[in-house]
Amino acid sequence: MTGSQNQQVRDLDKKLKRVGVISDIHGNYHALEAVLAELEKEGVDQIVCCGDVVGYGARPNECVEKLRSMEIPTIAGNHDHAALLLTDISNFNEIARQAVLWTKKVLTEENMEFLRELPLTLRDTANDVFYVHASPKEPGEWNYILTMGEARMNFNYFNEQICFIGHSHQPFIIENDEGNLACPTRPEIEIHEGRRYLINVGSVGQPRDHNWRACYVICDFEERKLEIKRCEYDLAACQAAINAADLPRELAERLSHGM
Repeated sequence: MTGSQNQQVRDLDKKLKRVGVISDIHGNYHALEAVLAELEKEGVDQIVCCGDVVGYGARPNECVEKLRSMEIPTIAGNHDHAALLLTDISNFNEIARQAVLWTKKVLTEENMEFLRELPLTLRDTANDVFYVHASPKEPGEWNYILTMGEARMNFNYFNEQICFIGHSHQPFIIENDEGNLACPTRPEIEIHEGRRYLINVGSVGQPRDHNWRACYVICDFEERKLEIKRCEYDLAACQAAINAADLPRELAERLSHGM
């Protein structure tokens, strides 16, 4: 398997019972607070973030500081690197580019350093899970997985039973049963021995599947079940914060429509 130069292997002392997986917070602190509250109710043993903590939203510092204070294992996303000018933003659309430059301006030095030190991948050897923001193949190239063909290719670039990704803001489950791929439409599945899974956990802060509610995943290793979940948050307050920050109004408007 190919890997990134910045890969971090995470070894846990014992197997977890339940893990909550989040991604693409994008500076939406209102959504992050709501999701974290739900995960606390669910009694997860660990939360992992698949990147893009910042970008688009008006409260990037609060989002970074929340992850730091809770010591949530986090990997780097393309917007995290963009805010540090570690990746080329010339191919970003105008709205995204404006948000990147605004984020770079307001981030504290301490929070910038936290983002700078994030690995591109995490491997949980105790629970047989791989985490990456965009794709297991060339994690730092920020390629999307949008088709079954792209998913099939990417199964060759991780060895674990489960791989969690984000990036597209569109949740999905792809099950690989000895080379036969299936894409269940229901949000909850059983995890079968001998099968492998590629899971997009959607977006906490800017869903793009025409559902405005924050999206996240809970994986129960003991019960061998996985579920894509949604929760409401204070959308109006989030939109007001974006507008008050003089970010493009489109960033507030799109949140209402989940796009």
